[in-house]
Amino acid sequence: MARRREVNVFSLSFLDLISGALGAVIILYVAVPKANPLEKKLDEVLKNTQAKDAQIAEMKTELEKLRQLQESAQKMVTENEELKAQIAAIPAPEEAKDQSGEGLDVGFKFKGKNIVFIIDTSLSMLSEDRMGQVKAGLKMLITSMPNRYSVDIVQFPFGRRSAYRPLFKALKPLNAEAKLDIFDFIFAMKPLGATPTRDVLNFVFKEYANVTDIVLLTDGEPSLHESPLKDDIYDLLNHVLKQNKLTKIQINTIGVGQEVLHDKTGKPYQFLRILAEQNNGFFVGF
Repeated sequence: MARRREVNVFSLSFLDLISGALGAVIILYVAVPKANPLEKKLDEVLKNTQAKDAQIAEMKTELEKLRQLQESAQKMVTENEELKAQIAAIPAPEEAKDQSGEGLDVGFKFKGKNIVFIIDTSLSMLSEDRMGQVKAGLKMLITSMPNRYSVDIVQFPFGRRSAYRPLFKALKPLNAEAKLDIFDFIFAMKPLGATPTRDVLNFVFKEYANVTDIVLLTDGEPSLHESPLKDDIYDLLNHVLKQNKLTKIQINTIGVGQEVLHDKTGKPYQFLRILAEQNNGFFVGF
């Protein structure tokens, strides 16, 4: 009798497993929706459109900024033109008259155009930075004065060496070169010594024959040179009147410092006020 053939159980099981896996793959393939090529294209187009919209929005923002800048620039041009028109409408200052001082464009009514500035450089000018204020104010005044004026600067004292020191020792036209020399002279001035007002006034009366105006800037009561002794202000006032009787120089005074200006009964204030009044000048303070 023929022998029966044995069935291999393992081979059948493996075949079932493969068949089952294949079936699962087929089911998944059928069940999962496939990406439509048209939908992909639409997605790409949508993304590109959004990117372009963002670019367009950015460009609109930049254009708006440019428009605002253009408007600002146009406004500045308009304002500049208006300012030019206003400046053009300002009348030119009239030429100062020879003797009256009317129309003078430097802020003071001088008698004429030949001026000697007498600057107090005594030790007390260190207080309240008076020296610095005088230097700054004098530089501004000299800068504003036209070249039709002739001036000289005299400081007093010049330490122990002298009761005064002039710059040019003569009246010099205020051209550009002279102004530079004056600025250097002002810069070099240093407070030292007493207040020999009588000495410096005598020097100016003697040396400047054509002077029309004297401007005295000081902060203190007159004293003797290199001495703590005070000068007699009333004797000095009478002395100046006698010296100025024929020349009739206009003597102007500028008081420097709060001590001078606050005490109107004090000798420094009274001396400067009376000196200006007796010699047809102005008296101001700062």
